[in-house]
Amino acid sequence: MQPQTDQNGGCLQAFGRGSFIALLLVAIPCFLVLRYRTEIEAKISGLSEMPVYQQLTDDFKTGAELAGSTFAAELRKFYADSTLRVPSEILPKRKSTYWRRDRVEAQLKEKLGRRYQAGMSRYLDYVEHYRDFAELEMRRSKIPASVTLAQGILETNAGQSILATRGNNHFGIKCRARPGFRRDGVIDDRDFDPHSLAVDCMQMHDDYAWDRFEVYPSARESFRRHTLLLQDRRYGWMLHEYEVGGIYPIKKTIFGHDRVPYYAAWCVGLKQSGYATARLYAEKLTLIIETYQLWKIDYEAVIR
Repeated sequence: MQPQTDQNGGCLQAFGRGSFIALLLVAIPCFLVLRYRTEIEAKISGLSEMPVYQQLTDDFKTGAELAGSTFAAELRKFYADSTLRVPSEILPKRKSTYWRRDRVEAQLKEKLGRRYQAGMSRYLDYVEHYRDFAELEMRRSKIPASVTLAQGILETNAGQSILATRGNNHFGIKCRARPGFRRDGVIDDRDFDPHSLAVDCMQMHDDYAWDRFEVYPSARESFRRHTLLLQDRRYGWMLHEYEVGGIYPIKKTIFGHDRVPYYAAWCVGLKQSGYATARLYAEKLTLIIETYQLWKIDYEAVIR
């Protein structure tokens, strides 16, 4: 009978060793994927190829910190004046002092990989074309122009999306469903109400096939609508939490850091408040701002 016991023991031991090895083969890769999930996603999505990615991962120190101290007096005045008078028309064109396309373009040509060279001009074209809208809305609302422009670039693929070209909608803002709207019933445009700034609703598949997006007479109304949306309770808390020029603690780390410049804090706040479902939404916005030095436009708006 002894040999049988040894045989059973040997089987159990072999089974135990096999289970342990199998567990290691599963547990270790799972642990590594969870531990380096952000880095893996950044590599797959191409974010890690952006010229500032490693810089943000290492220390997240940019010229925005120096600018925040340089413009301290102007920033205090900017935020102290809650009744800031802003013209209804676009501010007159003037020579850009801090954000210069030629300088940004020259720097990026030396750093950007071939994969991003084609898109660089489109991104810079978008910034030049719409920065006046973003600056005007910042003067009105205190929402950083850098964040607004980054969202517009990301949401529209630098102005090339169907929603932007046909509907002048640069921020993916949807029409509101009317009370009693049934998603499982017959759906038509009468089930949705556009904002007063919009002229119609346009059907496009986003989260659902029945999604309707607001259509505006021009891009200007889209930027104004974006401001009104970010001023409501869902997003408006950031207006007082993350002022231009500051470095702020955040609840969810970005690029491994929990204290970041104001614009990165805004990007994380937008993601956490549900503006978009994409997991790397905050990282993409922050990289756009850093790569194209859009934070300099915030200081241009402050000294207008």
